[in-house]
Amino acid sequence: MSSVFELSSLEWQPVRPEVARGVLGKTLLDGKVKVVLTRVVPGGKFTRHRDQYAHLFYFLSGEGTVWVGDKPFATRAGLVAQISAGEEHAYENAGHEDLVLVSLNIPEL
Repeated sequence: MSSVFELSSLEWQPVRPEVARGVLGKTLLDGKVKVVLTRVVPGGKFTRHRDQYAHLFYFLSGEGTVWVGDKPFATRAGLVAQISAGEEHAYENAGHEDLVLVSLNIPEL
């Protein structure tokens, strides 16, 4: 289904509060692939966990750390993290500004 909308028309919603704190999202697409504009407040984080689907994180702004498996990487604008289904991952905002990223949930093909 085609759609055109203003991002400002979407409300920020808590993202998976069972494993995240201070993580808010605006769902841009919710189909086989889910696309969420994600905002992590200073001190907020998505704790280490595993999902049955793959992820692609594209970081737009802010400072923090993303873990892929047991390896930490400093986030910065332009960083892309690809996470396989079942792989442990996490991210957190270590800065004083919001950490902003686009998160894609992708079913395994």
